[in-house]
Amino acid sequence: MKKILPISAIAAVLMIILLGISSVMNAQGVNISYKYPSDKAVKYKLTSTMAQIMDIQGQTMQTDVSSAFGCSVKSKGSQNGNISLEITVDTLGQVTSSPMGGSGGPVQGIKGKSCNIVIAPDGKIVDITGAEGIVYNIEGSGESNLGQTISDFFPRLPGKSVNSGDTWNYKDSTTTKSASMTMTTIDNAENKVEGFEKVGDIDCAKIVSTHSGTISMAVQAQGMDIYIKGPFTGTTECFFAVKEGYFIKMTSATLLKGNLDLPSMGMNMPVTIDMKSECVSK
Repeated sequence: MKKILPISAIAAVLMIILLGISSVMNAQGVNISYKYPSDKAVKYKLTSTMAQIMDIQGQTMQTDVSSAFGCSVKSKGSQNGNISLEITVDTLGQVTSSPMGGSGGPVQGIKGKSCNIVIAPDGKIVDITGAEGIVYNIEGSGESNLGQTISDFFPRLPGKSVNSGDTWNYKDSTTTKSASMTMTTIDNAENKVEGFEKVGDIDCAKIVSTHSGTISMAVQAQGMDIYIKGPFTGTTECFFAVKEGYFIKMTSATLLKGNLDLPSMGMNMPVTIDMKSECVSK
């Protein structure tokens, strides 16, 4: 009689093979750098929430913001050792809710608009002026641009060959501007390659990061200047497709505890901003 190998045995063999592959990857080191394909676009959907809580003379006021951003990303080639990317907007919207009422909704007329930006192999933004040229308005929030939307879109990578357990640090400062807001972030990040695992059928590196630093915002709203500044802490978790050269999932959480200053009204009050986001490829 012809013997049929039991499914359990096949599973055991496959597990050994996968462990062997993982062991080889760890021993040889894996280059974790961006290299988006040029022949097809990678589609993403980013969803985020923000809860801003202010203490106004002993009374708490909370404002909640939910936003969604969908885009397609593909390579436009190498540029001085960096990567030129074409980003096409698929969807963009934001909704704000507060005791004063609600506002926002989908941004009209932006779907299909494209721009080119440049990033380093490790994901650091090199040139974002193309995105800053795509300007849009959100009801109740004023004018913004795509540069502010994607300034921290790409998770930072080691940009070199690493093994499971390897760590690296970086310090970065970014400033984004629009007609209604200027924001500067100073970020100190500690990063670790936690290991290599499959997400669906894709071999991925799992990268976890802890962040600390300061965020400063200058906002113009309803004819008033508003300033927010304070320290923040945060975490990110990224799954990066090693062979394909792009991230397929990222989650992040950031907590800022600072002060909100309204010079025209002579007011200064504590403010807490709690932000969470998830970005996945589709």
